[in-house]
Formats: sequence, structure tokens, C-alpha cells
Amino acid sequence: MTITCFALVYVIWGSTYLGIKIAVTKIPPLFVGGSRFFLAGTALMLILAALGKFQFHWLRNLAFWRGAFVVGTFMMLGANGLLCMSLGRSGLPSGLAALIVATTPLWMLMLDRWQTGVGKFTPQIITGLVVGLLGVGVLMSGKMLVTSDSAPIDVVACLMVLASCILWSVGGIVGRRVMQPPHPLASSAFQMIAGGVMLLAFSAFFEAWKPIGEIPWNDSAWMAWLYLAVFGSLIGFSAFVWLLHHVSAASVSTYAYVNPLVAIVLGWLFLSEQPGARTGIAAVFILGGVVVIQLAKRSKHDSVITMAQSDARAK
Repeated sequence: MTITCFALVYVIWGSTYLGIKIAVTKIPPLFVGGSRFFLAGTALMLILAALGKFQFHWLRNLAFWRGAFVVGTFMMLGANGLLCMSLGRSGLPSGLAALIVATTPLWMLMLDRWQTGVGKFTPQIITGLVVGLLGVGVLMSGKMLVTSDSAPIDVVACLMVLASCILWSVGGIVGRRVMQPPHPLASSAFQMIAGGVMLLAFSAFFEAWKPIGEIPWNDSAWMAWLYLAVFGSLIGFSAFVWLLHHVSAASVSTYAYVNPLVAIVLGWLFLSEQPGARTGIAAVFILGGVVVIQLAKRSKHDSVITMAQSDARAK
């Protein structure tokens, strides 16, 4: 079971960037995020109820909904919304977006230390932060070998993904202080429903829904959307939560190193995204920085920054 769950988190979450990239070619980005999260959250809630792990009186608890909407504002509306919109821009390959998202632990560390005041920025941690952020600088500087030697990088799209990472990290920290249902999967269901509602509301206001009905049901965009809802949000996240309860958080967090590599390979295979030298160098810096920080935290017996609920924005 453990190996299966690791495989699901590694492969499925790494593939969600490809799924979003395909879905948003025809379906409005905010609608993609909102509809998949609302569907996945509702399905998860019903499954938990069928298994006897969900109490329907929780639905009447306004504190649970208030907390879910607070977290959903940062994680789903802000983080996932920006990620979907950035992947809707032709100048941002899916693998590159996944690589930038890999910097999330860096932002979580900085915000966590600033918010709690617990722990020190040791030389090893500072080194990891600097190395990781240098990788982002490498990606966003000059031109990048992606589709051709002269293909310019979409700096705006990259900044949107970076903002997405920061908002996700803020949501993770804020989530510690809000009321949540006692079961972790129930809490996730609340947050996905709340975030989905907000994304759909913004989509209805800012995006045109009429063309959506003109897309054939068997179109690749709808297939990608269904994959995101069922596998990315429901199955992938359930496997992630199961792992958090059965293995160490440090082991679970290794998905952050594997997902970008899976995304880059899939983007190359299915979207003809050609990762160049600059992408490779940036990957070494970013993933290297994250590894240095994780090793520093483990050697200090500090709490590992769980990226719990992480990439539900894409996953």
C-alpha cells in the first residue's frame, strides 16, 4: 500500500501540470480550477460519509466553513487560480511551472520562521534558500532553451507562478489557526468545496462560459479536466494524506523533488516541450536548495515543513 501511494503521489501529481495545460487550452482557467475542486470536494465528502468518517452535523458548523473559506481564498482561489491562468499563457511550459512550484518549501520556511519566530536561519538553511532562489533567477533571466534556442521566457507567467507559491504557503500557515473538522480528509473536502465555489464565482464574473458548452464532451480538454478532478484532486490527495499518517513527513515531502521531473518528461512527450540547458541548470539549483534545507532541518531535529495539502492547487 505504501509503495502504491508513493507512486500515485509521484506520478499523478507530477502529471497534473500537463493536465492543466491541456484543459486550459479550451476551458477558462478559473472554471477549470473551480469546477474540479467543487466536484472532488463533494465526492470526497460523500465517500467519507459512506465510510462512516463524516458527520453531517459538521455542515452546520459555521466555524468550519469560515476556516475553509479563509484557507480556500489563499490556496485555491489565489494559488491555484494563478497557476491555471499562468499555464493558459503559451509562453510557459508545464514542466517549467512545476519547477517553479518546487520552490514552495522555501517560501513556507521563510514565512513560517517570520510568523512563529521559532528556529534560526542557520548558515546551511540560508545557503539552501539562496541556492533555490538563484535557480528561479536562472529561469527568469534572458532567454531559455525550451521550444527553440531563441524562445523568450514569459516572465509575467513565471511571476504568476511565484505568487501562487507564496499564496499557497500563506494558506498553509493560516490554516493552522482556523477551525477545521477533526478528520483531515473532511477538512480537505471543506476547503476544496469552499475554494471551488470562490473560483467559480470569479470565473462567472471574469470569464465567458457560453463557449464551454460548445466543446465536445470527448474533447481532450474535458478528458484532462476529468483526470484532474478524479485523479489529481481525489485519488492523488487521498494517497498523500494516507502517507502522512503512515510514514514520516520527511519521506512524503520527497514528492517535491520528483513531481517537477515527471512534469518535464510528460511535457516533452506529449506537448513537445524541449527542456534546454537553462532549465536543467535551474532544476539543479532549485531542487538542490530544497534538499539542503530539508537536510538541515532533519539534522537539527526541527519539524519538517510538511507540504500537507500541497499542490492541491494543481493536484
